[in-house]
Amino acid sequence: MSLVPSLRDEVGDNLRAVAAYREDTCKILYERPDVQSKPRVIDRIHQELVMEGLGTEHLEDVFDVGRLNCTVHSFEEAMCFHFVRPNISGVFVSIDPDSLLAMREFVDLCKTEPIDSTL
Repeated sequence: MSLVPSLRDEVGDNLRAVAAYREDTCKILYERPDVQSKPRVIDRIHQELVMEGLGTEHLEDVFDVGRLNCTVHSFEEAMCFHFVRPNISGVFVSIDPDSLLAMREFVDLCKTEPIDSTL
């Protein structure tokens, strides 16, 4: 299976959005209809994800507890996860804040599931 269908199975209707990026491009792979109607901020988010991804090694050194799996930003309307992948690339996943997840499985899925898109 690929990332979006796997996430839809795992998160259900609580999945808000999924995007994949490389250093110079970002592609929205899925958006729930109510999220589609919101103002577009993907370019600003993409810039932030690239900058955050460049700091991965620093965070791993500071915390000294292994490889960084993801960062989480918790907002009133969304939980946003950033999964850094090799070569200045990664995945952004947004879910409803009241979602209940098996966190280890969710993280593993987002880090390893193939992305069904050409960036």
